[in-house]
Amino acid sequence: MTSLQATAPAVRRRFSADEYERMIAAGILAEDERLELIDGEIRPMSSIGSRHAACVKRLIAVLTERLGRQVIIGAQDPIRLSDDTEPQADITVLRPRDDFYAGALPCGRDVLLVVEVADASLGFDREVKLPHYAAAGIGVAWLVDLNHDVIERHARPMHGRYAEVVTLQRGETLHSPALDLSVRVEEIIG
Repeated sequence: MTSLQATAPAVRRRFSADEYERMIAAGILAEDERLELIDGEIRPMSSIGSRHAACVKRLIAVLTERLGRQVIIGAQDPIRLSDDTEPQADITVLRPRDDFYAGALPCGRDVLLVVEVADASLGFDREVKLPHYAAAGIGVAWLVDLNHDVIERHARPMHGRYAEVVTLQRGETLHSPALDLSVRVEEIIG
């Protein structure tokens, strides 16, 4: 005789960005734990290898040299994109603010440029994080693809996607007119 067991579908508890931040403040989630909140789900982030870390350091050096104090440069800091999404981008170039965002996390309108450096996280960054950046109105996003040594420049956010995507290789130059910034691909990839 066979018995059929009724099983209830798994229920996921989604969290708001405020709840997520309270969990960090209460020590439920460690502040240095590599997590981010995406669509209400707390997700582990990929580990950072030496090539990824070196690329982030190169980006910080180049952006600091070219943009100086006219912007604030964040590295692996959270940004509040919506009530339930708070990713940690590898690099954010932010509008200047006297308190350096101590009073509140930056949101989409504060971000002039967001950069994701990807190897293992390439698919997730491209298919999940970039649409969130576009939906939040972030005008330009760079996706540094370490697997193929190229940089994708995403611009013109429309309906949760970027309408313009250009892939640049070694020997080519990224331009960001809003920041009066030009960077050669090899300056970032190494």
